[in-house]
Amino acid sequence: MAGTEGRVYGGDCKLVHVADKERTQMGEYVAVEMEDLIRDAAYKNGSRTWNQSRTQRLCPGCYMVVGFNALVTLANDNRQSLRELGLSMAKAFTKLAECPPDQMEQCIEEIQVVLDS
Repeated sequence: MAGTEGRVYGGDCKLVHVADKERTQMGEYVAVEMEDLIRDAAYKNGSRTWNQSRTQRLCPGCYMVVGFNALVTLANDNRQSLRELGLSMAKAFTKLAECPPDQMEQCIEEIQVVLDS
């Protein structure tokens, strides 16, 4: 699928997009919502008191699995190949791991989509 400015999906008018320079903020919003859901579930299932559910740090393994499964669900719901998702996110996370701390903004605003075909 031809995009714009070298992007695979950019400019495709049949897709819902997040505007350039707003993806980081949208990610922060989704993270807050996800954290609230995790904390609420811990309180509701009785594994934490209300105070504990609000003050203790989240388990990184748990929120990584939740985030991972959210991406898989979105990919399935939007008919994206899981192979494409996996290849793209592997590249994005490698870029993140290798990103110098003072250049983090450039490493998280966009990712390179790796097509599976």
